[in-house]
Amino acid sequence: MFGPSPSIPIARKVLAAAAHWHVERQCGSADPAALQAWRDASAEHERAWELLQRMDGQLGAIPSALAIPALQAAQQRRRAAAKILALLVAAGGGIALGQAGLQSGPWQALTASLRTAPGQRRHVTLADGGRLEVNTDSALDVACSATHRRIRLHHGEIIITTAPDPRPFLVDTPHGVIRALGTRFGVRCDGDGSTVSVYEHAVEVRCAARPDALRRLEAGQQLRFSATGADDVQIMPAHQDSWLRGMLVAADWPLQRLVRELARYRRGRLVCDAGVARRPVTGTYRLDDIDAVLESLCASHGLQVTYFTRYWATVAARAT
Repeated sequence: MFGPSPSIPIARKVLAAAAHWHVERQCGSADPAALQAWRDASAEHERAWELLQRMDGQLGAIPSALAIPALQAAQQRRRAAAKILALLVAAGGGIALGQAGLQSGPWQALTASLRTAPGQRRHVTLADGGRLEVNTDSALDVACSATHRRIRLHHGEIIITTAPDPRPFLVDTPHGVIRALGTRFGVRCDGDGSTVSVYEHAVEVRCAARPDALRRLEAGQQLRFSATGADDVQIMPAHQDSWLRGMLVAADWPLQRLVRELARYRRGRLVCDAGVARRPVTGTYRLDDIDAVLESLCASHGLQVTYFTRYWATVAARAT
């Protein structure tokens, strides 16, 4: 089930107190009776504490230098509490992560517990035995509890093979929530929206601003959605998961699209000149050396790459 959303934001001073109590309890210095008395003092205190407990996956993303063994000095404790407060302030403003989608920002991506750099891919075995493949330049958090399994994808791309388990498996993005129905599926999230591709079985999708509008996708289908709505369901393109094998397959793509995809696997800025943006390109390209791909692409299509710096390049027509 998708959890209910609190209707009234929680005061910042109450969230700060909850963060303080959390750090003190981790350090072993909190008086259990005093903590309980604070929780019992008002319904708002209890809501803040419950919110903090629901965010166990994100709280685990605090840098190791501030983790429990290092929380000895008062200054370090204050820093840890401030980081927790930032998480609580974002989630305590009246939006439920399980229903309205993940309210992600740059700070969440930077503190994500699982990240990949441009050009890097990772394989992760989840605690329930499921498999998680993480593509280039991605940031996410994994949170499992007694009642649910959840991945919060801030940006990037993943493919998940779920394991049999009675707990719901949810993927939150800034644009909505995907619920797995015993399946293998991929999720890609960028600034404009999220795309779900189903390889096996089915998933359900809810947009962040329209949690009552449920969309179901079956194997072989794909859906692009934003926080406010979804496009029509499409047939999933072939070779959608070729990045798992370190390959990118283009079938009559505009050059601009190919360059945009290659840019995801390379540090810096890589763009396509408007004069050649619509040229059709077909081919299979290795993702472990994008500069070599660009060199080959230029040789076969009459193009050239202009490097303003090592990290800023433009693909254009070859000068005559």
